[in-house]
Amino acid sequence: MPGGNGSGLLLCLIMLLGVGLRTYRLDYQSLWTDEVYSLIVTDPTLMFREFWDRVLADTHPPIYYLVLRLSSAVFGQSEMAARAPSVLFGVLTLCVAVIVPGALSASSRLVFLLLLTISPGAVWYAREARSYALLLLLSAVITLTCTSFVQCTHSEDRKVRTAIGMLIAASVLASFTHYFGFLLAVSAFLACFLLTEKRRQVTVVFGACCITVCVLPWIAYQSQTIDPQRAAWIGELSFVASLRWFEYLTFGGTVSVILFVATAVILLATGGWPRPAASNSTLWACAFLCLATLASASLVSLRTPILTSRNMIVVLPALYPIAAQMTTSLVRRWGKVAGASYLAVQIGLMGQPVAAYYTSVINEQWRDSAALVIRTPGCQSGAIHVYGDVSLYRFFTKWIRPDLDLIDIPEGAAADLSNLPLSTCPILLWIVGVPEWDLDDLFSKLGVSRASVEIAAFHKAFVISRKEL
Repeated sequence: MPGGNGSGLLLCLIMLLGVGLRTYRLDYQSLWTDEVYSLIVTDPTLMFREFWDRVLADTHPPIYYLVLRLSSAVFGQSEMAARAPSVLFGVLTLCVAVIVPGALSASSRLVFLLLLTISPGAVWYAREARSYALLLLLSAVITLTCTSFVQCTHSEDRKVRTAIGMLIAASVLASFTHYFGFLLAVSAFLACFLLTEKRRQVTVVFGACCITVCVLPWIAYQSQTIDPQRAAWIGELSFVASLRWFEYLTFGGTVSVILFVATAVILLATGGWPRPAASNSTLWACAFLCLATLASASLVSLRTPILTSRNMIVVLPALYPIAAQMTTSLVRRWGKVAGASYLAVQIGLMGQPVAAYYTSVINEQWRDSAALVIRTPGCQSGAIHVYGDVSLYRFFTKWIRPDLDLIDIPEGAAADLSNLPLSTCPILLWIVGVPEWDLDDLFSKLGVSRASVEIAAFHKAFVISRKEL
C-alpha cells in the first residue's frame, strides 16, 4: 500500500473520486434491456425453484444472480436498489487495487488506482445491474495475485502459498460469475506456471486442477442445456464496432489508445522498458494475461461466438498496470514532467466519456415511456399492444397497473391494429428500441396511419396514442 503523508492524502482523494463517480446520479440512466432481464430473473416473489430454473436457462453462471436476488428481497427492485450491489463491487475493486498484494511500486500503485478510478468501463459497469462489476472485482484480485506470485523470491514460500490460495478462491468465484472469469483464471495459472521457478510449478498445477474440478462440470452441463443460438448475435457483431467499443471502455476512445500504444513503442525503442529477459516482471505478466485471455476467447469463438468488448473487460486490471509502469518508466527516463504530462493527457481523454455518461441519454427509455403509460387517464386497465419482448414492458407495469393487459407483437411480426375497438385507454402501441426513421415501415406492418395517431418520442422509445376526435 502506498505510504507517506503526501501519498496517503492523494490515495484518499482518488478513492473519494472513485466513490463519487460510481454513486453520483445513480438513477440518471434508465434501466436498459439487460438490466431489466436481470431483475426479471431475480424477482423476489418467485419461488426459489422458479428462480433457479431461470438461472439455468441463462447463458451466465449463477453467482451474480444469487447476490441480486438476495439484494432484491431485502431492498426491492428500484433502479437505485438494483444497481447498489454493482456500486459496492465497483468500490471494492478500488479497495482491492490498494490493499491486495501485488508487484507494483507505491507510485505505480497510485497510478494504477487512478486509471481504474477513471476507467470508462469500470465506472460504466459499476452503475449497471449486471454481473460485470463483480467480474471486474474478481479480475483485479486474480491479476494482482498473479503478479505477486510470479515476483516471489526463492525464500518466500509462505507468500507463495498465500498467493496461490487467493488465486484459487478468486478464480472459482470469477468462473461462476462469468465464463470470461474462467478464461482469465486459466491465463493466470498459465502465467504463474511459465514465469515461476520449477519447484513451484507443482503448486501451480495443483491450483489449476482445483479450478478445473470445480468449474468444468458446470460448463459441461451448461453446454448441453443452453441453446447455441442464444450466442448467435455475437457472431453478427461488426469487428470494427466491437474494437471501437473496447477502446471506449478501456481508454475512452481511439485517440487515447493511440497515445497508449505510441508511448509504449517509444519506450521500447529507447530502452525505457524493463529488458524482456526480466520475464517475471509485472509488465510481462500483465501483457501475458491480456494476450492469453484474448487468444483463448478467440479459440472458443471458432466454435461458439463469445468474444465481445464488454466480456473482455476482464483484462482491464492487467492493462492498467502496464500504463502505470509506462508512467513510472517515463519519469525514470525523462523526468517527472514527462510522466505527469503523459498521465494527465491519458486521464483527460479517459474522462471525457465518463463525463458524457452523466449528461447524455444512452439507454432505451423504458422508465420514461412507462411513466407516460402509467399516468395516462383510462389506462388503469384495458389492453395495449407492445412491439418487442412483452416481459420487459410488464416489469414496469405489473406492480402499479396489474390489470393492464399488454399484448405482445414480436419484433419483425405484422398485425392489424386498424380496426381495434375503442377502449378507455387511448394508448394503441408501445415501442422500445426502434429508431424513428423506421416508424413508417413499422406502421405499415401494423395497419397504423400516422394521421390518426399521436407519437410521444423518447430516446429509442415511443408511445403511440389515438388522436382525440
